[in-house]
Amino acid sequence: MRLIGHRGARGEAPENTLSGFAYLRTLGVRAVELDIRLSGDGQLVVTHDDSLTRTTLATEGQVSHMSVTELAALDACHRRFPDWPAGDGIPDLRSVMALLHDFEHIQFEVKAATAEECQRIATGFVPLWREYGFGERAFTTCFNPLYLQAVAALAPEIPRGFLFEQDFPGDAVAMALALGCQSLGPHEARCTPELVTAAHGAGLAVSTWTVNSLVRMDELATLGVDSVITDFPALALRERPGLFA
Repeated sequence: MRLIGHRGARGEAPENTLSGFAYLRTLGVRAVELDIRLSGDGQLVVTHDDSLTRTTLATEGQVSHMSVTELAALDACHRRFPDWPAGDGIPDLRSVMALLHDFEHIQFEVKAATAEECQRIATGFVPLWREYGFGERAFTTCFNPLYLQAVAALAPEIPRGFLFEQDFPGDAVAMALALGCQSLGPHEARCTPELVTAAHGAGLAVSTWTVNSLVRMDELATLGVDSVITDFPALALRERPGLFA
């Protein structure tokens, strides 16, 4: 089973930051999940929320209203980690790709609500993915089928993963297959023996999120889940050293 750092190592380092990704590297982990949004000037940046108040020291503001330069100038480290040695801001996607060029597995999750956002992000993502030559090492994932369809139309060679929440009402395996995906990303509570068997039978890898319980990691390994995304990769490596390939 593969161990994947969530937004870098969200529970141990500032999420979705260059220094947070660098921390993950120091652990010897070369698998990561991160989030992509559009900045106000139409650039691809790496951050989870549109609001700036949870992850930066800004007291107001939105990613979608600020330029990539303004976002990089923020402090995205010290809101949750006041003693963190770096103070880097919200990075652009190109800088993150350059830092992660040698990683073995990357999941680029896209945050896009409208059809226009889906198309704009897909149009920006595809040439960067090709430029860095990630190949099958890097998936792009999304909850929104419109984004996955947009990427498939532009670059069918890019591996894609369909994400779904705990309360998703439909047949997730059928949806992933209809979208031409290679992986399925269920909320960890949806990982049952039946789901994992159905996904594997359909040729889909199962990469579940967000798994912070060591006991649950043991259970998911027994089920045959392909990878777990966690906020605490150092903890997982220390307490379950033989669980991860």
